[in-house]
Amino acid sequence: MGPADAGPLLIVEDDLDIREALQGYLELQGYRVLVADHGREALAHLAGTPRPSLILLDMGLPVMDGHRVLTARRSDASLAKVPVVILSAETAEMSPRDRAVYAASQGVSAILSKPVDPRQLLETLRRLLPGQAAAQADAPA
Repeated sequence: MGPADAGPLLIVEDDLDIREALQGYLELQGYRVLVADHGREALAHLAGTPRPSLILLDMGLPVMDGHRVLTARRSDASLAKVPVVILSAETAEMSPRDRAVYAASQGVSAILSKPVDPRQLLETLRRLLPGQAAAQADAPA
């Protein structure tokens, strides 16, 4: 089973340049991608079909921020099963311990700081979605 065989990844990012760069990079790796530029749009994707298999979530979003998306996700048992990877510049200032505590309290699978290292992102996706591991082990950065 390849990355295109499962549900798409959902990128929730309000910065158009970052959103398009992530989308293009992940699509080159064989992933199907949905995008949202704020939290309400993300929740609409999560309520739709196909349901995303993983969420890449920025925290500083307009309309509905990432914290509120996490709260809404935790309140729905089926959504709570969808892994979340936080991609945020806000987390760069957090200590590793604070990141771990926040991730555990919010049901987050991983926290990556922006700018994200493409290889670290792919490794995180492969770890969280092992059945979707991209065919290329050495993906270009």
